[in-house]
Amino acid sequence: MSTRRKMLAADEDIANRIVEVAKRRGSTVYQTVNDILEQALRVDSMGLALNDVIDNREKLEKAKNMGLTFTIEKLLYEIMDIAHEQVEEKLDDLWLETGRWYGKYFSSKNGDAVKAFEEAMELLTLGNPVFSLERQNGGKLSVSCVGEQFTDGSTQMYGLFIQGAFETFGWELIKK
Repeated sequence: MSTRRKMLAADEDIANRIVEVAKRRGSTVYQTVNDILEQALRVDSMGLALNDVIDNREKLEKAKNMGLTFTIEKLLYEIMDIAHEQVEEKLDDLWLETGRWYGKYFSSKNGDAVKAFEEAMELLTLGNPVFSLERQNGGKLSVSCVGEQFTDGSTQMYGLFIQGAFETFGWELIKK
């Protein structure tokens, strides 16, 4: 049984790139284009935009490369709270030092360390927490991380993590 075909037009540069992809995969251009179109239709049927799916995939890769991991949110906050109650000073030191380490990590990358940290915090706070960083008049930054499931312990620890990173960037904490 033969498959009916229909011609689609594409920008020449894009068409040439598709040819390269097909060669790299050891596939035909026809099959490669059909695979791409099927996945685009699959994403569309889910009510999603293809660029959002790809952006989110990039975020997952970045998170993985930074050593971040996914866990059960409620469980994480409860464990953080229990641990904070039992070994507060040790845990506070650990979160502050970890923030400093990540501050050094982002400072060693090319570009704006604060912007890179902001992007990382968006990854770290996937789900309900909201991280925001606002540049204010007078060269000040306002940083907040708010989550409806945050416990006192998790709030304290996230604050120390953020404080440690920004100390490394050369910023001074004015007010918590």
